[in-house]
Amino acid sequence: MPVDSTNPQYDKAITKWKMVRDCDEGAAAIKSRAKGAEGALGGLAGTAYLPPPNPTDGSTNNKLRYRAYVERANFVNFTGHTKEGMLGMVFRKPCTIEVDPSIDYLLENANGDGLSADQMIKDAAGEALMVGRYGLLVDYPESPKGLTDAQVRDQNLRANIMPYPAESIINWRTEVIGGVKKLSMIVLQEPTLKPSDDGFEYEECMYHRVLRLVDGIYVQNLYDENNELMYQSYGADANGDQIIDPNIYPRKFDGSYWDNIPFVFIGSINNDETVDKAPLYDIAEVNISHYRNSADYEESSFLVGQPTPALAGLTQSWVDQNMSGGISFGSRSAILLPEGGNATLLQAGENQMPLKGMEMKEVQMVKIGTRIIQDQTGTETAEAAKIRFSGQNSKLGSIITNVETAFNKCFMWAMEFMGGTAEPSIYVNREFYDASVDPQLLMAQIQLMDRGVIAQSDIRHLMRKANLIDSERTDEMIDDEAESDNMLFDEMPQEA
Repeated sequence: MPVDSTNPQYDKAITKWKMVRDCDEGAAAIKSRAKGAEGALGGLAGTAYLPPPNPTDGSTNNKLRYRAYVERANFVNFTGHTKEGMLGMVFRKPCTIEVDPSIDYLLENANGDGLSADQMIKDAAGEALMVGRYGLLVDYPESPKGLTDAQVRDQNLRANIMPYPAESIINWRTEVIGGVKKLSMIVLQEPTLKPSDDGFEYEECMYHRVLRLVDGIYVQNLYDENNELMYQSYGADANGDQIIDPNIYPRKFDGSYWDNIPFVFIGSINNDETVDKAPLYDIAEVNISHYRNSADYEESSFLVGQPTPALAGLTQSWVDQNMSGGISFGSRSAILLPEGGNATLLQAGENQMPLKGMEMKEVQMVKIGTRIIQDQTGTETAEAAKIRFSGQNSKLGSIITNVETAFNKCFMWAMEFMGGTAEPSIYVNREFYDASVDPQLLMAQIQLMDRGVIAQSDIRHLMRKANLIDSERTDEMIDDEAESDNMLFDEMPQEA
């Protein structure tokens, strides 16, 4: 079996992922996608999402007509706007991330190419929202064999978190080891730019990185664009012979081997290896149907939307004598007719069916998008509407929880590479809307504080949720400012 073999779950989901991504990309992607080479119009741009009305006619005129049919169609990117709106609700407040000093560089440069941890979290949430799948690999640059710990430290090598979209995770396998299910194999596609011989041009090649557990030890292998195993050079031995090995054995900070693969999935339901449903797929499917209705509506408007004059009771001699140069009509023109002649203006009535279909689908997409956000626990009461805003029981809230869990695990793995003991902490906003506070509730809280039932910090927590206090202002900052203001007030001269 070649290294680029794909998992059956991957094969089943890839077409859905492609539709969601094309919808997110917008009209340019939707209208440029060709379905294939089969059929009379096979390969013609646009046929993937907009079937041709007469696909068996391969004439030039029919192809030109279909191109115009595609160009007139209007694709409104509801899918992309829904994703951007939801991410805007989540990240309207900054993430809170605390890590051990040994890996605090990840906050500014998580992947080794300058992508911050905060931005990577946003990317992960967006991917999980769109296609329901994302992957993170914690990796450490391979150092030449034979170096001392001091020499390795001098190279300033650091563990990185490498992100992989769903399409790059092509194969995987799990095994039960010691009574625990573990990932035993993962195959990752890695597009690589390979420079030409002259050094000016680049060729995009597809490499594959294979992560495996071999006899309980984590091993990496790389395969080139020809699916051939690549050998790594590790310098020379004492005799001057080159050390070449296809296996890469990542080691922890203490020099021990890994007994698990430091790779984690992020899903829309949970973070196991199974492919979760793409949350935005239902919207994308309706979005495509809306686009097809638009094509029919615009085609109808183009064909019969222009008024057409109709003349009756004319003879050929009258036409030759009075209308040989054509006719003009309008408020400043007159049409000469013989006795008994008649002129009317034909105009088709409005075609409501495609338009009604578009309007109905717009309502459907709004409802689907609302369900991704709102509480899924059942019939919603007035009190439940408030709970809904917290997002704890929504699909979007579940995705945020999965993202937090995955990055916490990655930070822990990074510490196993780099050292460190402090447990990481990450919090992503779940308050998708501004919560309102009932003034009576606030006064009741103050009374409870006066009686010693709750603390002042509890009231401030409530006020932060309602944005009455800036979320970045800690209790210590508020106490210091209040004390300073009181001192200034005491120093002010008092009136007699």
